[in-house]
This record gives sequence, C-alpha cells and structure tokens, in this order.
Amino acid sequence: MKKITLYIMVGLSILFYGCKKGSHDEHGKHGSHPNDEASQKAISISVEPTNRKVISSQALVKPVKQLQSSPVNAYGFISLDERRSNQVAARVGGRIEKLYVKYENQFVRKGDKILELYSPDLNTNQEELLYAHKVDPAGEITKHAAHKLKLLGITDAQIKQIIESGKTFFTLSIYSLYDGYIFYSPSTQMPPTGTAMTSSAGSKMGGGMGSGSQQKQQASSSSTSASGPVREGAYVSPGQTLFWINDLREVWGILSVDNLHQDEIALNNSITMVSELIPDKPIKTTVRYIEPQYATGQKFIQVRVYLSNANRNLRINSLLEATIYPKTKESLTLPATSILYLGGRQAVWKKVGQTEEGTHILEIRFVRLGPVSQGRVTVLSGLEGDDEVAVDAGYLMDRESLVKPE
Repeated sequence: MKKITLYIMVGLSILFYGCKKGSHDEHGKHGSHPNDEASQKAISISVEPTNRKVISSQALVKPVKQLQSSPVNAYGFISLDERRSNQVAARVGGRIEKLYVKYENQFVRKGDKILELYSPDLNTNQEELLYAHKVDPAGEITKHAAHKLKLLGITDAQIKQIIESGKTFFTLSIYSLYDGYIFYSPSTQMPPTGTAMTSSAGSKMGGGMGSGSQQKQQASSSSTSASGPVREGAYVSPGQTLFWINDLREVWGILSVDNLHQDEIALNNSITMVSELIPDKPIKTTVRYIEPQYATGQKFIQVRVYLSNANRNLRINSLLEATIYPKTKESLTLPATSILYLGGRQAVWKKVGQTEEGTHILEIRFVRLGPVSQGRVTVLSGLEGDDEVAVDAGYLMDRESLVKPE
C-alpha cells in the first residue's frame, strides 16, 4: 500500500513539472506580456538613484513668458574720476628740503609752491645759464640753457631771478600746475572684496558694503601702496611720482550688483541714487561702464556712473544707495517652488516620459537663473518653453541624497 502511494506522488510531481515547463516554453515563444514590460521599466527607473530620476504623480507646470523690468537695488561708494587725476612727478633727481603739501586731500591752486628741491643737476644747469649769459647774454646758448631749466620745471620768473642775482640758488621751488586736491594714488577705488559683494543682498546704507571705517581703511591701504606719501628729507629720482592732483569737479559712483542680474544690467540703464551726505537730493544718472569682478570666491558686477560734483558735495568714499532700472524684456519664468537650490547650483525636475499608469518620469536638469520677482524666478538657460517641470521640487529630493557638482 505504501509503495502504491509513493508511485502516485511521484507521478503527480512529474506531471506538474511538465505542465510548468510547457507553459514557460510557450511564454518564451510568444514574447513577454506588455504588462510585464511596463512593470520591468518602472522597476528599472525606481531603482535609479533619487538624485537623477524619479517617478511621481505631482502636478507639473510649464515656463511662462513674461515681460519683466524689475528694479535692481545696489550699494556703493564715491571714487575719484581717474580721468581728472593729474600726475605730479619729479623731473630731476634730488632731495626734498621743504615740503608745503603736508597731508592727503589738501587743496592747492595752480601756481602754489608745493616743495623746495635741492638737486646737483639743477645747480649745474644754473651755472651753465649764468656762464652763457655772461659770455653772450642774448645768444642762442643762453636761450638753450634757459629752455633746459624750463623743461625741468623752473619758471620764467625763477630764471630771470637767477640771471639778475648772478648766483645759483641752493634749492629751487617747484610750483603746482593744477588746481585740486592732493592724493597719493590716482584712484581711491577699493579693491574688490567679499564685503562689497554683499551690497545687493538688501542691507541698508552703512551696512551693505561694510562700515565706513572699514572702507576708509581699505581705501587708505590701497591708496598708499602705489606711491607712499613723500616726506621732507626724502630723495627722489627723475620720473618718480610724488602725488596726484584731482579737482573733484566730477567723480565716479562705484556700485556692486549681484551676479544674478548680469543679463539685466546694460549700458545707459537709468539709475536713481541717494548719497548719505545729501539724502534729500536724489541723483539721476545712467550706467556708463560695467565690469565683472571676482573676489573671495564670489562673482559680482561692478557698475560705474559719472557724477557732476561742481559744488564738491560728494566726498570720496562716502556711501551710495542706488536703484537701477533695466529695460523691459521677455523672459521665461517659473514658480519659485519649482527650483531646487543645491549650494552654488540650481535645478528643476523635468518631465522626460511617463508610465502606462500615467505617472510622470522626472529627471534632474540644471538651470541658470535670473532675479526673483513676486514669487516667480527668471530662467535664463536650461529649459525651453514647452518643457514641463514639477511644481514642488523640494518634495522629490531624498534628504540623504545630494546632486554632486560635475
């Protein structure tokens, strides 16, 4: 009896195995079922890292074209107009016996005495002039000797005094050729710093570019680096720069703007500025020069404007608060919630397909952004008008996952 039962069980096992194998062979002949293919595709996507591709039924949105002209806030300071900085250089080597310019920002007029210089070369030229005048007072040699002294900065009145006295002077006075203020650098423009970069972050005047004392310290260090202040008793060589003279009738306004606005700011954009010295008198001008800057690992834009300063109310290194009005242009915009901020990079979840059930297949795409206005952000590159992206990008990102920079 036991043997019969064993035979029956073995027979049933053989029959069951044969049916299963036949079904598998038949399935292999006619191909896999469509439902199985969709399942396999969904599984293959779902096992990809969540920082590259996800499946989601979240609502999608398309970029919208909008006419935009959002004002841009900027902060800056007053700097010298370098075009008006006149160089005062030593035309002959020697020692400064007396200096009448004692400090920076001292005002001098054209014809004012600025220093007295002892120079062996000047003494030699004086001797030549006296000898030539003694030999041939009205001759060409005397004229050439006098002209040589004039080229070295000696005036006609001084030459006449030398001839009339009949003796050389131990020191000769040097006079200013310009009206203006004394500076030890042709520009007080501060070097690009991270502090200046924060200007467009929204802080108010006096904090947007750091404190005024910090700015003046930076300006002072930069202004004395090129040519330190000259002192009495110092020796100078021919061609050495002593200082610059600037009349300050025109000055520059230097503004720092966040790099996000680089595609908005253009030459001749209108600007309204307020100086901390005259806050009740707004200044209207235009953008005259744009220069990209890079400092302390940050990129930003430096905007220059030219300002009339006939009354000299605008003082060097005083702070400015400005509003720049870019021209209106059409741009693609997205809701701010659609943007995924990853440190120095920005991305969106773009639809690249969908499953048979209608679920969206979304892939990470990096974009370059412009300014944010009224809850919408401008997309400068990385998307087209027909693309669709997830409305809430942050919900699709695994907290443990980061998109690593390439």
